[in-house]
Amino acid sequence: MMRRIAVTVVAVLPLALALAVAPVGAQVRQQGSPIDDLLDRSNNAYNDLEYSRADTLARQVLALGSSITVAQRTRALTLVAAAAYPDDPPAQRRAASLEAIRRIVRSNLAFSMPQELTWPGLTALVEEAKRTTFGMEVNADSLQVAVGVDGRATIRARSSRPGRFQLTIGQEGGSTLVRDSATTGPDNAVEFRIPVMRNERPLFSSARYDVTITGIDAAAPDTVVTRYAVTADAPPLAFADVNMKMDSSKLLAERTGRFGYKSVLPALLVGGAAFALSSTLRAEGNIATEVGADSKGMAVGGALALTTIVAGFMDRGRQIPANIAANKAYGEAFQKSIADAEAENRRRVAEYRTTLRFDLGVR
Repeated sequence: MMRRIAVTVVAVLPLALALAVAPVGAQVRQQGSPIDDLLDRSNNAYNDLEYSRADTLARQVLALGSSITVAQRTRALTLVAAAAYPDDPPAQRRAASLEAIRRIVRSNLAFSMPQELTWPGLTALVEEAKRTTFGMEVNADSLQVAVGVDGRATIRARSSRPGRFQLTIGQEGGSTLVRDSATTGPDNAVEFRIPVMRNERPLFSSARYDVTITGIDAAAPDTVVTRYAVTADAPPLAFADVNMKMDSSKLLAERTGRFGYKSVLPALLVGGAAFALSSTLRAEGNIATEVGADSKGMAVGGALALTTIVAGFMDRGRQIPANIAANKAYGEAFQKSIADAEAENRRRVAEYRTTLRFDLGVR
């Protein structure tokens, strides 16, 4: 009897657990952010034709300011516009709807009303807002890889009317890394090509940067400022050492040593020998009796000694061919090491990769 009860409990337990967990999972899925909950309630009120309540709830979201995301802000303004201009003439507040749409298209020129909220009159109002408002939109591939000194990342911007765009990229509270400006062309568009290297050095480090794009209306004193984020993956660029100074201690002597002071002793010997030899020689005739042999020997010996010493100090030594060849080989190897290091550094610069991830949600 106990065994049957145990088997029954084991068989029923998984089902009981599943029934117990399922409501919890459903509750977790149903739980969104309080802001999204307000927006859902505003949308439900609009569907129930409670336009005033839909407007109030959407404006509560807008009042939170920077606490909401770009998507939440756009959805709230969309609900305000739809609630202010429904397909029900007595409930229409055209000016309020147009103002909300203009706030959207100033930084999102490609905006269109969701199908479930729009009707022909509201669609026409969106087109009017785009015609009468200086708006802009920014596009860029979310993932871009730039290689080498000529590598570039691209950001495209377009405005509803002719104007000028300014671009800056930098870290919050830090210096500006990139600054550029451009005037729109016939299609009211510009393209910014962002360098990733400067002077063959990475311009970015691995960090998150602010991208600020300012649109300036050419026809009126109107300016739209949008901020985006870009995350850079830019590892440090390590260079090979280029040793420009040769180690002279490794050079071999290319000549034997100079004779120098070592010539003094041979000079004395040569001079002494010359003097001694001259002392034993006698010329014939009057010279032999009028000039002493010792004085002639002293002059000759002194001249020979002096000549030997001068020759010793002028001696440069004898060339050593093997050492000359070794020094030449060492010099060539040194120059090649410089060329190889410089070539390696050029390769590293040419192959250096900067990866940029753009988040084009307006901030």
